[in-house]
Amino acid sequence: MKQLLFVTAFISLFSFANTEIVKVEAEGFGSSMQQAIDRALTEAMGRVNGKSIESEVLVSSSEQTVTENDSTEYLASQEYKDQINSKTKGVVQSYDIIESGNDGGSYSVKLSVSVVKFKASASSNRKRIAVLPLQARRSCCRVGNTPINENPISEEISAAISAYLVQTRKFTVLDRAYEDLAGTERDRFSSDNVPVTELAKLGQELIADYVLVGTINNVFLREQERKMATVDRVIKSISGNVAISYRIIDVPTGQVKFAETFNYQIPSGDIKSIQDPVAAALQATSLTADKIGLKILEAIYPFVVESIESDKIVIGTGGDVIKVGQRYRLIQYGDKVRDSYTKESLGRKETVIGMIEITEVTPKMSYGKILNSSVQDLSNAFQPKSFIIRSVPQSAINNQKKQSQEKTREKLKEEFDENW
Repeated sequence: MKQLLFVTAFISLFSFANTEIVKVEAEGFGSSMQQAIDRALTEAMGRVNGKSIESEVLVSSSEQTVTENDSTEYLASQEYKDQINSKTKGVVQSYDIIESGNDGGSYSVKLSVSVVKFKASASSNRKRIAVLPLQARRSCCRVGNTPINENPISEEISAAISAYLVQTRKFTVLDRAYEDLAGTERDRFSSDNVPVTELAKLGQELIADYVLVGTINNVFLREQERKMATVDRVIKSISGNVAISYRIIDVPTGQVKFAETFNYQIPSGDIKSIQDPVAAALQATSLTADKIGLKILEAIYPFVVESIESDKIVIGTGGDVIKVGQRYRLIQYGDKVRDSYTKESLGRKETVIGMIEITEVTPKMSYGKILNSSVQDLSNAFQPKSFIIRSVPQSAINNQKKQSQEKTREKLKEEFDENW
């Protein structure tokens, strides 16, 4: 019992330390005095904390509840104020009626409201992105000759993208918990013709800065057999393709922040077996989700170089996003580039000046060594926010793997010739 009291006290102190009481005046109108008061309270909460789920709860619950006593005296009583406090989960601490009126059945009220304001935490400054469930085209998924139900594929890749973005520590992610808000509108998002303005409206409902929507076009895996001409040996490998179209909508402006049809050719060796077709398909989509997450992160929050000393480099991103041994292109920013027609900024010119390799990763930062650079004395050339790193293009990685496979074949051929 003592432990329970201690935990309760700790939670209360913690909650109090992260809140403050703000007094605001707000007006409301309605067909009853109760409705006018509730709308004024909703307006007050919106002014202090912004539009929130709590403020909407007050309106919806008020529409369903009719008090037996609609008199101004009762609605100003402590009993009704306690009901309001409960409805808003404590957000509305108390209120006083400054003035009220009734003009032919149209009620109006002006309130002085004490609202609990939530002090912003460090994470509240992060951009909020709503990841809506990706739609899957019918018969899009197949492993060998086995068709795969697209629903678990959609759930897996949506969840995996959300998890990746959370790990970046750059976003507050709103995902499948908000599915019900999309309702029957969700089916419309499978079309590329959905107006961006509609997607932006949905983002406003979700209280998001960005909305991610997309379509799974193809998930295909198969087992290949290659018989070497000079060696009596058959090499089996799993190859395949995952194609996903997605868009990121900037909610405040309604503009498409980033759009791509992502085609991922799964390299031989990444998936070991397709004996369990569903497990293999889920593994393929998980690999794809990480790469899509990286694309999104690099489009919105490129990996900024925080310092360069000699051949040592520090990057302001860590955690599970960057891994030891990975190689990245080192890029130097140039002048801003503007669209010739709209005069809007298209970003800054980027020049690839070298390659780096990650040597150490911490929860918030990464460390690496510069493998090569076309710029002499990078330590003196360094300025804040003037250098970033970007992942090596998949085409270059595939070429490297292809060269490695060719070397392996040559080695097997040489061993065969020697034994012969």
